[in-house]
Amino acid sequence: MINMAYRGNNEDGNWLSLIGKGVCFDSGGLDIKSTEGMKTMFLDKSGACSCLVAFEQIVKERLKINVTVTLGMVENFISGRSYRPSDIIQSKKGITVEIADTDAEGRLVLADCMTWTQQHFKVSKMV
Repeated sequence: MINMAYRGNNEDGNWLSLIGKGVCFDSGGLDIKSTEGMKTMFLDKSGACSCLVAFEQIVKERLKINVTVTLGMVENFISGRSYRPSDIIQSKKGITVEIADTDAEGRLVLADCMTWTQQHFKVSKMV
């Protein structure tokens, strides 16, 4: 997880939060994608890239807002530590989640990024 913050308005304690999924490559885990399905999975990091570009522009323009960017950077490969369908894991918020499909990691990454951000910043709006 990567977090960056820019305080452009010292008089306001609220933060705009940008959350981006950065799956650098996604094979689908044990529920492996087809070869054809993997060809564009390097693009699964587009959300994180978009948030990073937006943050860079906000800082460059010295906007009078407070913004925090949290990026969940992961890879989804097969290994001896891979999640299996029917595994139950605990999210950062403490909620247990049953893994029905190991190719659905993105929503868990985003949920954990949102929880972390809410724990560390007084977020007025999350995008």
